[in-house]
Amino acid sequence: MPITKYGLTAALVAAALTTLPMTSAVAAPEAAPAPGHWVLTDLYASPSAWQAAFGQTQDAIKALPELADTLTDDPATLADGLARIDDVHKRLARVATYAHLAADIDLRAADAQERRGRVDRLQADFGQATGFVEPALVGLGADTLKEWAAKPVLAEQAYYLRHVADQAPHTLTRETESALAALSPIAGQSDTFDLLSNADIAWPSVTLGGESRTLDQAAYTQWRADPDRATRQKVFEAFWSTYNQYEDTFGSLLNQAVYGHVIDARLHHYDSALAAALAANDIPVAVYHQLIDSVDGHLDTLHRYLKLQARLLGVDQLHYYDIYPPLVAAPREFNLSDAKTLLEQATRPLGTAYTRHITAATSAPWTSAYPAPGKRPGAYMNGSAYDVHPYVLMNFQGDYESVSTYAHEWGHGVHSMLANAAQPYATADYPIFTAEVASTTNEALLIDHMIDNADTRQEKLFYIGQALESLRGTFFRQAQFAEFELALHEAAEAGKSLSGKRISALYKEILDRYYGVADGMTAIDKRMAIEWAYVPHFYYNFYVYQYATSIAAGEYFASRILAGDTDVRDAYLAALSAGGSASGYDILKNAGVDLATAAPYNQLIQRMNELMDQAEDLLDKRQG
Repeated sequence: MPITKYGLTAALVAAALTTLPMTSAVAAPEAAPAPGHWVLTDLYASPSAWQAAFGQTQDAIKALPELADTLTDDPATLADGLARIDDVHKRLARVATYAHLAADIDLRAADAQERRGRVDRLQADFGQATGFVEPALVGLGADTLKEWAAKPVLAEQAYYLRHVADQAPHTLTRETESALAALSPIAGQSDTFDLLSNADIAWPSVTLGGESRTLDQAAYTQWRADPDRATRQKVFEAFWSTYNQYEDTFGSLLNQAVYGHVIDARLHHYDSALAAALAANDIPVAVYHQLIDSVDGHLDTLHRYLKLQARLLGVDQLHYYDIYPPLVAAPREFNLSDAKTLLEQATRPLGTAYTRHITAATSAPWTSAYPAPGKRPGAYMNGSAYDVHPYVLMNFQGDYESVSTYAHEWGHGVHSMLANAAQPYATADYPIFTAEVASTTNEALLIDHMIDNADTRQEKLFYIGQALESLRGTFFRQAQFAEFELALHEAAEAGKSLSGKRISALYKEILDRYYGVADGMTAIDKRMAIEWAYVPHFYYNFYVYQYATSIAAGEYFASRILAGDTDVRDAYLAALSAGGSASGYDILKNAGVDLATAAPYNQLIQRMNELMDQAEDLLDKRQG
């Protein structure tokens, strides 16, 4: 199975790939402060300068195939060839960063969108121009690759070469891999899913807030958290009834995607689709199984939270449509200056060096903070420009969620700053497995700071509620998705056909167990069994589990750092600085978090129970 080394992956960490919600871009304040806008001249002084760099990069890419005949002649030649490819990729990443950032500021600007399209084609050209690399390396044989990886001249490429050697038994001939790659456009279930979800569903009209509204995905996300219970029930019933009309179509798409993963794994001689997916990122399958086992063993903690939700909402029977509303009203609004100050205060336990990075990043024009007409919704960090600095895009709304998003994205940003400072380009880019640890650690430090500094019981209860909901949504919910995804693939591997109805039944069984339906914890309408059809991540081939593992690692680091453990703090910063110099699993294990064991998950469960102890104590005092 081919290994993707040269991709703009973890360095571009977007909300679409995290647990952060996408928010619609609305009109910005007429006089948004200058610090809320980014400046792209650090990348290129002008569009004409970018054009010149684009042309130079294009020429450099065209020349790369000339390396094919001599790349593996000897270790020194291989080192020179890979260094040249890395240099071209670094230039491509900078060119792409400028084009993508400029396009996202105004999606209506034709010239910016044209530049983005040209960059996308150039990235495809780079992939084709370097397609000879891994077949040539595999041709050397695993023993030779590992021997060469130990030589000083190839020190920067050592991890990559060892990984290629490990994957050699699963790499087919160049002709076969090329044929499979040529077939990839046919396997476009994810694209079809997007079209069906975003363009073809006939959404219902529902009266909400006294007005008739189209209940599409954006409206559902907004209104499912409405304080009025009757409104939430209406929204859930109408939205999921609509999805049920497309159960067969969504089922066919997901069935094809899952069977595609299974067939690809078999062709590449893996024991399972799970093993194939995790091997691409050098993650042991034990991590996945331990996550599911740990969560299944602690569902009583989730059930305790559901009881607390019911108490805070004042309902005798919790329903699935009661999951999303805030448990306590928000105590205040925030501006961007508040977000900067709170982030600096919350991350002080990470030490002066980290604080300097945060101060530099948030004081410079590296963030596009405010909503604006035509601006891309959501939030992301782009750290692909190795020789420059990270950029963050978000749509600041003035609520605590915006502050948390700011902390999250600059967690990614400082991760890139540390990795780029410590690593050569070849090993600077980090995998998603560690990327989300940096962001969730920042979120954990921030929420702890807010809880400790709350002025009133009500305010403290609000922040405790935010922390608990984050743990439910990012740990338990993503683990639930991971268990469902594994069950789907195991069913396919056993030769079972996955119709829409069968998928819904499988999803409902897991959903009911997580939410304690049999014990009366939650009442879940059978129409909600179609929820799996709403989740695009099920087409990403064992991706969502990393959200749950990341928050477990982030909570561990945050708790130990806040307890004053300087050894853990230093190990955490070293893990961020390690970039992609080893597998994400090994980097975290070396920092003291072994995600193939129960310990980090137990730590998170302990934290969640401590938060519920605090919440219940506050409620008892308020009602006493």
